[in-house]
Amino acid sequence: MTPVPVVITGLGVLACNGIGRRAFWDALAAGKSGIRPLSRFDASEFPCRIAGELWDFRPEDFMSKRVVQHWHRHVHQAVASARLAVEDAGLAAAAYPDDRVAVAVGTSIGSPNEAYQEQVEALQSGGFRKVSKFASSAFSGHSATAHVSVDFGLRGPAITIASGCATGLDALAWGVNQIRLGNADAAVVGATESPLFPMSFATQCSLGILSRRNDEPEKAMRPFDRGRDGIVLSEGACTVVLERLDHARSRGARILAEAAGNGSAAEARNPLLLEQDGKALSRAARIAMREAGVAPGDIDHIQCHGVSIEMYDRCETNAYKEILGDRAYRVPISAAKSMVGQAYAVGGLFGVAGALLALVEDIVPPTRNLDDPDPRCDLDYVPHQARLNDVRTALVAAISFGGTHSAAVLRRCN
Repeated sequence: MTPVPVVITGLGVLACNGIGRRAFWDALAAGKSGIRPLSRFDASEFPCRIAGELWDFRPEDFMSKRVVQHWHRHVHQAVASARLAVEDAGLAAAAYPDDRVAVAVGTSIGSPNEAYQEQVEALQSGGFRKVSKFASSAFSGHSATAHVSVDFGLRGPAITIASGCATGLDALAWGVNQIRLGNADAAVVGATESPLFPMSFATQCSLGILSRRNDEPEKAMRPFDRGRDGIVLSEGACTVVLERLDHARSRGARILAEAAGNGSAAEARNPLLLEQDGKALSRAARIAMREAGVAPGDIDHIQCHGVSIEMYDRCETNAYKEILGDRAYRVPISAAKSMVGQAYAVGGLFGVAGALLALVEDIVPPTRNLDDPDPRCDLDYVPHQARLNDVRTALVAAISFGGTHSAAVLRRCN
């Protein structure tokens, strides 16, 4: 039986280089980085002192001051990006029954930031009676899903997903499946991440994977470049609205693309090290392609993980060669993280947003800072400048620690 076609009708983005679909697309097309010296806290003790903050984000523009006061930043970001996506889709005009709209928001760590530390200090100084009544749920990852559901009055299926950097694509897959199974007519799915706090930085410095290019922050994220020296942490959120194709067309919605296929696979070898051959990622991509009914020759563009760590970059390169064969050298591949940094759970959906730019406007965004390509990463990673390119089918990839990988196929909807 042919699966019910599901399409993307709205996109809401909060990224360090642009807030809102149009601003983000313009920044990607221009190769604009949002990475700057960190201002959230004093990072002078750390070897890395740069980050991708949401420089222009004001939570009060999207929610009441009471919500801002009592709930943590990953919630603020989730609600704001969901609001942008819902407005972009014109979802209110669709008048779906509130129990027919699903919600999924993913996050890998929530935001156990300075607000959490305040409650620890309250406990230590005055006992449990001094701890805020909101503390038990304020930094919980699920609080983002709960708030998006409450904010829009959505009573359909709801879930929180946490699968590392694969989270965003896994939330997308869940939403598509809820619609295909008949459990919902539409879905609001996204991811949010706010890892810019001292303990988060400390853990990554301990691993030795943060870039030390503090004097040139915009040049720090260098996926597939021989001069890469690690990642840059960033915060952000991204949400998409999914609908059945027939419902979207009947209401005259603008359709950005079809969410045609999803796949995931695990290496099951090591919690920190990836297999260099990329076989698990290639399996995830093939599952997504099989579900979408596309062959390797149909892939016109890839939005890759592109995280600026040698092991990851080479894993990806080998995976694309295995998936596409000789054609891998002719498919343009872009790394949005070269401009927005590593936002963990949100990265896959930033890739979706980049793929939508290519599908809607035929603009393949560049990979920034690719000055001296790693000779073992020898595919067309679109260095420096965007290209005009006819894109009808795009593949999006996400690699997570522990070797759990996800992929999605997006297709232009004629």
